Amino acid sequence: MTCQIPGGFLVAIEGIDGSGKTTQAELLAKFCSENHLAHVVSKEPTNGKYGMQIRDSATDGRMSIEDEVEILLKDRAEHVENVIAPALKKEKIVILDRYYFSNAAYQGAHGADAELILAENERFAPQPDLLILLDISARAGIARIRSRGDQPNKFETIESLERARLIFKQVQRPYKHEVDGEAGIEQISASVRNLFQAAVAKKKGGISVTSF
Repeated sequence: MTCQIPGGFLVAIEGIDGSGKTTQAELLAKFCSENHLAHVVSKEPTNGKYGMQIRDSATDGRMSIEDEVEILLKDRAEHVENVIAPALKKEKIVILDRYYFSNAAYQGAHGADAELILAENERFAPQPDLLILLDISARAGIARIRSRGDQPNKFETIESLERARLIFKQVQRPYKHEVDGEAGIEQISASVRNLFQAAVAKKKGGISVTSF
């Protein structure tokens, strides 16, 4: 399997809870496998020491916003060092189910400075080549969470998700593309693939992703 993109290719799939990030990350990974493209799929928060502290806090009780920001930065630093940077160095495609934009949106929704969080992360975390925002309403997100048999955690209220959604939408980056997360799974997947292929072709100087 090969990728042959100098520096690799980093795609982050973002959105509020229930927007379908995990599903779309898996479908994009399937597309990469079918086209023999070397890739890595990962997620944040990670399952490492710091990531698990955040995951546990979603059910056991939230810590302070300042502590959340600090722990998420530590989790991301480990993620970059151990997973993201090595994969990009090997010219692989890295598909992320959440990245530091979620950090800005979720902690920003509870009073942290979202722009400062973005700036702090971009001091050490590589910016993606493609950022896909799956945009859905908070009510739709909560409904999806419940439809899969789960209960919203302490990060997931209508009010906080709407504030996080607004921050996501306000992020201005040249590599950001918004997709209607309330469309059908296959329709969303087709949009994600098209954006991915176009971004890869652009980075490769016009060469199609299926021409690797």
